[in-house]
Amino acid sequence: MDSLRCLTAAVALGLAASFSTRAVEAQSSSPHVIIVKMVDMPNAQFAFQPAAVVAQRGDTVRFVQASSAPHDVAFRSTPKGAKLGAASTSPYLIAPGQSYDLVIDSRFPDGAYTFVCEPHEGMGMRGTLTVGAPAR
Repeated sequence: MDSLRCLTAAVALGLAASFSTRAVEAQSSSPHVIIVKMVDMPNAQFAFQPAAVVAQRGDTVRFVQASSAPHDVAFRSTPKGAKLGAASTSPYLIAPGQSYDLVIDSRFPDGAYTFVCEPHEGMGMRGTLTVGAPAR
């Protein structure tokens, strides 16, 4: 009887582990929100943090104002076939905590994108976005 209980428990644990693994796999392929803060740096400089972002189709890149100066997001280079339209330049973010969401959809073919904050481009406020097909 004890061996039957052990076998039943082992099977139940194996099934639970299998379901748990599938749930994690499903979660990892679902869209994500990626936070990029616009921040003050020493010596009156500004930056995107992080400055390099990797996103998959369906993800949202959320730019969050965390600085004392107004910022925007303007794409300077895009891969062939990109059709960003109005998303090529964001509105200015002025108030602390204000955000701009950029959904990575069919306008964004796979490849590397560079973006800047227009008022602070000369001060080096730039970043990169790499868009890639979801890993399977």
